[in-house]
Amino acid sequence: MKPSLAVRASCWSAEHPSAVIALWLVFVALAELPGLAGGRRLGDGSLSDPNVAANWWPVVAAPVAVLLIAPFSRLLLLVSALFISVVTAASAALLDAVSESVPISPLIADAALLIVITVAVQHMLFALCRSREARASGNDASRAARIVASTAGNAALVSGVGLAVSLTAVALAGTAGLAPLAAAVLVVVLVATLAALSLLPALNDRVLASARPLPPPSALKVGPLPRFVRPTAIALGVLTVGVAAAYGSLRVFSAGCASCRPMAEDLDAWGVVTLLVVLGLATLVAYRRPVVALATFLLNGVAALAGLGTLAVLVDPMPGWAPMVLVIALLVPANHLQVYLLHRLRSETLAGMSRRNTVTHACRRAWSASGGALLVTVVMWLVWGLTERGDVREFALATAVVLVVDTTIVRFLLLPRLAVLGGRTNWWRPVK
Repeated sequence: MKPSLAVRASCWSAEHPSAVIALWLVFVALAELPGLAGGRRLGDGSLSDPNVAANWWPVVAAPVAVLLIAPFSRLLLLVSALFISVVTAASAALLDAVSESVPISPLIADAALLIVITVAVQHMLFALCRSREARASGNDASRAARIVASTAGNAALVSGVGLAVSLTAVALAGTAGLAPLAAAVLVVVLVATLAALSLLPALNDRVLASARPLPPPSALKVGPLPRFVRPTAIALGVLTVGVAAAYGSLRVFSAGCASCRPMAEDLDAWGVVTLLVVLGLATLVAYRRPVVALATFLLNGVAALAGLGTLAVLVDPMPGWAPMVLVIALLVPANHLQVYLLHRLRSETLAGMSRRNTVTHACRRAWSASGGALLVTVVMWLVWGLTERGDVREFALATAVVLVVDTTIVRFLLLPRLAVLGGRTNWWRPVK
């Protein structure tokens, strides 16, 4: 079978690491020239403004996540810092360029850059964990690079294309006020996807080719849990998400208090529905089974309602821009995590495991990467909230809470159990 586009691009980048790294650095330098020369800028307070302290947090937070899943390694520290810094700088420069024709506000730019930081860290940690597994299985550097390309690379392509199509549809079908947000997030998603298919394999080749073996996983590895923990966690998770989603549904159509107003007045309903439907269709095209696509659609809808309910509790009064920014900031990173977790579930199911063992093994293997990515996500939103004031501070802190609930409950407790309901019939071809 002919390798996919993602595999071919990733393998070529791994075979020519110096050229790929140099091209990315040159691209970032050229893209940043107008800003460095005093040209276009998104405005004071934007993360693309070098005077804002939060602009340097990607360089700090990414290595922190790596160090939590592996003992200290100067090479991993350098690779993670370089990858996140390049992706963030390229995204900021392109947002500056796009803002010439699309009215992207500093607030939207900040949210988009926080999203790309989260997505880039997810890509990096997924590839690192897959590399470690490949080398632990006895593969040499060349074979390990191809395994990473065929798994992490394909996951990056599937999630990136799905999100790109979804955000394009939202920009076209939504209102004029939603188009700048969808366009900004679309730009950063494309940058993160291209970097995951080219720059990341090139940097990963340096790690694989190192004489030192990859460090083993550490604190974020999840061991076996007592029998009573799993059903208790599922029950509490379902109850928490259910209550939040019910309250979110109520607040969408009712004011909830004398000084409040229904969130439906600020939500672009058609844009939200378009995003949910297109993400579900993208999952159907990728995995070819309605059970997985339906689980994606339902859980994304429940997650959005639960997030809106949590936001309504934590942010009062709620600014008009907050609901739509929350939905985008929630669903974009969640889709990347979901694709990676579905790949794990698919691999375990087609290997012949029972449903219970499939969920246990897939979640345990995915957690070391996802836990580190979640930590970076929370740090980014907390830092943004603590460096801002007023409505933005409350929104950023509430978003950090929403993302924790979505990752731990919706993605790791509910999604795996729905996705494996059909067993082997859920997946359209065996894993190579």
